[in-house]
Amino acid sequence: MNVKDIAKKIKEAREASKSRNFKQTFDLIVNLQNMDLKRPDHKVDLGVQITTPIKNKKLKICAVVDHGIENVEKVFDKVIYNTELPNLKGNMKEIRKISHEYDKFVVQSNYMPLFAQILGRYLGPMGKMPSPKLGMVIGPKTPIEDLVDKLQKTVHLQTKKNLVLQSSIGSEKESDEVIAQNILSIYESLVHALPNHEHNIKNINVKLTMGKPVVL
Repeated sequence: MNVKDIAKKIKEAREASKSRNFKQTFDLIVNLQNMDLKRPDHKVDLGVQITTPIKNKKLKICAVVDHGIENVEKVFDKVIYNTELPNLKGNMKEIRKISHEYDKFVVQSNYMPLFAQILGRYLGPMGKMPSPKLGMVIGPKTPIEDLVDKLQKTVHLQTKKNLVLQSSIGSEKESDEVIAQNILSIYESLVHALPNHEHNIKNINVKLTMGKPVVL
């Protein structure tokens, strides 16, 4: 797999999608094989930083922290302070709103247990629970500006119940070569993380949001 060959497939994916009145994103779909997700060492939970934002629009990030972290309201799209967090318990209207409005959640480590208790059952199935591996469980001295910039460009690959991984990998406004390089970076990181490396990959598809998949 190389950038030149992948770029040709990116061009095919563009041609397989009708023109839309909005900017679409490219989605990468990886079908896995010969893995048992009941085994912890066969589960995938991988973050890969690429060179461009993963979506056309900026990701909206909500933070759950206390007042000891400075500039949070300037950096994050929404801040829920630790004293406000208990008020969400049982408030389904507000939980639904928050769960759907924000793409990612960053939580101060000492409030993670309560956060998981109140929001885990809703955010978990949506793939939005904060990942420590991606730096989303923070401490008082975490450089939050750098974290937010990193999260905008981090592809999160995680297995759930099925042997499939899917994530946005960049906007259609990017060149074929840039998207191809993003795919190659993800592929190389994923192969290294899989128990039997490339032998665990059944096939890889790329598509635009509203387009048809193209096999790489």
